[in-house]
Amino acid sequence: MDEKPPRPQPPLPRGLTIRAYVALWVASILAAFLVLLATWHVTEATLRRMRQQINSAAHALDLGRVLEASLLREEREDLLWRATGDAAHLERKLAALQEATAVAARLETVGVVPAELKLVDDLRAELHTFQAAASAAGPAITRERPRAEDVLTLVGQYMRMNEADLQQTTDEALRVRRVVDYSFLGVGILVAVVLAAGSVELVRRVVRPATELTRAARRFGRGDFEARARVLRDDELGELCRTFNAMAESLAAQEKNRLEFVATVAHDLKNPLVTIGGAARRLRRGGLDPERQAAWLDTIIKQCSRLEHLAHDLMDTVQVSTGRLTLEKREFDLTAALRELHAEQAEAFPRHHLVFEGEEECRIAGDRDRLERVAMNLLSNAVKYSPPGTTVRLRVTREHAHALFTVEDQGAGMSPEDLKVLFLPFGRGARAQTMAKGTGLGMCVVQQILDAHDGVITVHSQLGKGTTVEVRLPLARD
Repeated sequence: MDEKPPRPQPPLPRGLTIRAYVALWVASILAAFLVLLATWHVTEATLRRMRQQINSAAHALDLGRVLEASLLREEREDLLWRATGDAAHLERKLAALQEATAVAARLETVGVVPAELKLVDDLRAELHTFQAAASAAGPAITRERPRAEDVLTLVGQYMRMNEADLQQTTDEALRVRRVVDYSFLGVGILVAVVLAAGSVELVRRVVRPATELTRAARRFGRGDFEARARVLRDDELGELCRTFNAMAESLAAQEKNRLEFVATVAHDLKNPLVTIGGAARRLRRGGLDPERQAAWLDTIIKQCSRLEHLAHDLMDTVQVSTGRLTLEKREFDLTAALRELHAEQAEAFPRHHLVFEGEEECRIAGDRDRLERVAMNLLSNAVKYSPPGTTVRLRVTREHAHALFTVEDQGAGMSPEDLKVLFLPFGRGARAQTMAKGTGLGMCVVQQILDAHDGVITVHSQLGKGTTVEVRLPLARD
């Protein structure tokens, strides 16, 4: 039954990978916090400057009040002095003037704007003139009193100016504080929105594909070899799903080949057993002449030998699969061993012309039984995939420090695609599956046995031009 071609997949949504998306998401949050930090830094500097202005204006107001109090005390003491002529009032008056002059000198250090500095200069000059006149005047002289009123007027202007500055700075500080509060609230809301939106998108990008992959893995683990993970996006998890699907395809193919292998082994076991059973029943009935009886016994022995070879192959397969291949190495002549094998196999394959070439002694150290099974496997494959009447050539030569034996046939050959799976477990090319039955484990076991002998196997093949297999083994050291 022909397999249905796979349905074309719709194009996957492309965009940022998960790594790039997370990086952009984190960068957005960090940018928001950096903006928040910069806003806080600028605001803090502005508020610090305003605090300095408020402190300066408050200090100026305090000095203004002290100056005003000193001038009022001077005026009171002046009135008492002029009324009583008491020298104590004069001393207190002059002390109040001295204090007012000292306070006025300190006013110059707190002025920060040109208008305020000019007002302070005018106040100080007017106060200096009044002090000089008041110190020289007697109790009856009152013409200098208007100057004291002018000084008080300037002090009042100075205090009102600083009160206005204080109020303006305080209002501006409150406005800045509101802006900062709104900015922090806005950035906080923005960060919350970015976090929420990013989390939702991350769940969509990560959780859904991960759930899809988990479900497919569970189905596959329960034996559903058709289970595949749906690829939702072209990103890292999409690549992971594709990798899982490729693994599932490979495991499903191996499971299919394994079942075919079991069926083939059962078939290979069944034929000799049927033959042995038939021969045994015929011998049991008796009535056979010695020649016919010997022929049936030879059949039983031949089929038992076939079962023995199959058992050895299966044992080698298990040992190779579990990584526990054990070898019984001893030195022997590879040329003589393969010459004997050729003589045995020439009788087993009468429909093909098996030719042996090799005269030089090639002594190697290895497991003779397993290396003979390697050569037998190669000869069997050459005969199996070659038309009757063709020649299969087994050649043994020496090349420097190596023994080289080749098996050459005139069969159908193999395509490059078949060569790629030739040494894989259960690997059989499409053409080989249609031409002959087999387990697909032979060449895999051959390669493992040769690897254990430090050997190398090379296959040269083209469709329609036959196949040549070369095996190179190190010679035994003298």
